[in-house]
Amino acid sequence: MTARILLVDDIELNVKLLDARLTAEYYQVVTATNGPDALRICQTESVDLVLLDVMMPGMDGFEVCRRLKADPRTTHLPVVLITALDQASDRLTGLEAGADDFLTKPVRDLALFSRVRSLTRLKFVTDELRRRAETTVSLMAADTHFRPDLLQPPPHVLLFSESAEHGQRIRRHLKGVASVDIIDDASDFIDAAAAGQTDVLLIDMDGKGVDPLRLISQLRSNEASRLTPILPARGRTTR
Repeated sequence: MTARILLVDDIELNVKLLDARLTAEYYQVVTATNGPDALRICQTESVDLVLLDVMMPGMDGFEVCRRLKADPRTTHLPVVLITALDQASDRLTGLEAGADDFLTKPVRDLALFSRVRSLTRLKFVTDELRRRAETTVSLMAADTHFRPDLLQPPPHVLLFSESAEHGQRIRRHLKGVASVDIIDDASDFIDAAAAGQTDVLLIDMDGKGVDPLRLISQLRSNEASRLTPILPARGRTTR
């Protein structure tokens, strides 16, 4: 699975190093050296993920993130802040700005690619749900007999995750696009999936207490849930 990633950093060497590492993994990379250019690219081009340096002259990464999340055109675009700062107050500022995750310099490959894979996969899920919702609205708007009271509710996503932090991050990312229920017990998750009230099942592949592949196998072997789309998600990462 590939994706188009925007790198934002005012230091050319940092951009070149990250560009080379991502390109080697077959990601498409576009770059910007300042906040205004990053905002313009996100608003006018197709981007799946933003890797955003915090310490930049003029408009810093926190402000760029705030503006991206405040704009309806880019509010669902995943943003990872890259910083040499490692204070709790800095992370709090990033969360308040709407950041989806953080990378601490020097950026290690394991942390980099686990976050890229997890967030781009989530972006693809979000895009698909948004397309379905927009298609439904368009079809109903074209119907002269359209009745608003018959409009379908937003898609329902059922997420299995042993990590409360990851679960809340996905719920925040899908806000306004889908309703998300989070379950951390495998048996309860299987029962809820079998109830047939779910449009998409998300499985946290980094679970420690439950084998996610076995859980997927159980869902596929259950007649009540085998036809429900199942998507993997990764959220528990290390520096």
